[in-house]
Amino acid sequence: MNTLFTLSVHGSILFLLVWILNRIFGRFMRTSGRRGWWIVLALSFLVTIPLPIHVIQIVPPLPERLDLSIPITMPGNAVQSTAGKIDIIPPNLLFYSWAVGAGGYFLFVVLQTQIAVRRWSTERLSTDSDLLNLLEDCKHETKITAPIGLILSSQVSTPALLGWLRPRILLPKDLISSLSREELKSILHHELAHFRSLDIPLNWLFTLVRVIHWFNPIAHFTYYAWTEFREEAADEHAMTSMKGQTPSFYGEVLLKAIRGANGLTTPFGSLAIGESIHNLKRRITMINQYEHKTPHIILTSSLLALMTAVFILKPLQAEDISDVKALAISAMQSWLTEIDQHQYEQSWKDASPFFQKALLSNDWVHALDSVRTPLGKCKERKLASALHQTEVPSPKGSLKGDFMVAQFNTSFENLAYAVETVTFEKTTDDSWKASGYYIKPK
Repeated sequence: MNTLFTLSVHGSILFLLVWILNRIFGRFMRTSGRRGWWIVLALSFLVTIPLPIHVIQIVPPLPERLDLSIPITMPGNAVQSTAGKIDIIPPNLLFYSWAVGAGGYFLFVVLQTQIAVRRWSTERLSTDSDLLNLLEDCKHETKITAPIGLILSSQVSTPALLGWLRPRILLPKDLISSLSREELKSILHHELAHFRSLDIPLNWLFTLVRVIHWFNPIAHFTYYAWTEFREEAADEHAMTSMKGQTPSFYGEVLLKAIRGANGLTTPFGSLAIGESIHNLKRRITMINQYEHKTPHIILTSSLLALMTAVFILKPLQAEDISDVKALAISAMQSWLTEIDQHQYEQSWKDASPFFQKALLSNDWVHALDSVRTPLGKCKERKLASALHQTEVPSPKGSLKGDFMVAQFNTSFENLAYAVETVTFEKTTDDSWKASGYYIKPK
């Protein structure tokens, strides 16, 4: 779960960066130069990359029951500690909550996709030779060779592109009869722009982000911001492809296409020209300002390089945290090995001064003889979680310092499933030593 929340925070930070860049440079940069920003943004939600912040404490993998002050043994067998115990919600509850949400969202996407596929895969393709020739002319102008079908239907509100492996352009019947040849070419160029720019695969990539990060509102804001961007990009591409036509001509065609909307929804997963009706004013403004925009290749490349650097670079602080964690875990394993070898007195000597003050050597040895020895030989021990924190509770109040709390899933000769919770603290000589130990059946 820690990785999931790290990804969510990482993606949110990148979204904020993209939003700021769009606000600053979007007014005079063409969308073709800004497309790379969105690809990096989508990947930032899905690929594990360290953050330049300490994220290990955001949602730590907390064990079910901790004693972070003095060592205790298995309940009911021997030494009863006076230290306070803390009952914490099991980390599995977080995972199950996320899985239910993600699974429900994924099921919704699958069902809606199946409904759309069944509905439109059986729809008859248009055989109108004039329309098909016009489509082929537009494909030639945009250098697209893939087969793309045309469907004329009264069940769609605005023109839309549906499917990637078997793409279809959906056109409202009423709209076709009201458009001239040049106006219809503008519509086709807009939909072909979506196909040429891989907008449908990218749309599913952002849908995957929403499924995995369903709990994060910024993931949903990212998707809606992407839908606005891709429509603006398709508008620009259509104007570029329509040689001899002014931006105002395309703007009028866009108004006609959206004005003809009859309230019907477009198929799930399709890209419709009227998806951003509420952003119509912004799109019209962009169209009127198009001639004043330039690609700004150098600026775009520099900003994309900055985003990529933020995305891929591994900060030194993250490396330091990882190194500290590795040292502490190594010290824990060595200390637990002493206990496995029945070197109980030596394990007490190798513990921290706080540990030794809380429990005398004889009491520690007696407790392990009563609880640990009957379990038999340790057969296997696997690290389940580790938490690095600077403050832990105790009966006398919070203790400040440098602590590492780890949980191990352990199998013993006489107990197949057990959980060992070990707390280590960093001492004044920068070494990691035991300050707490708790073992119980899983």
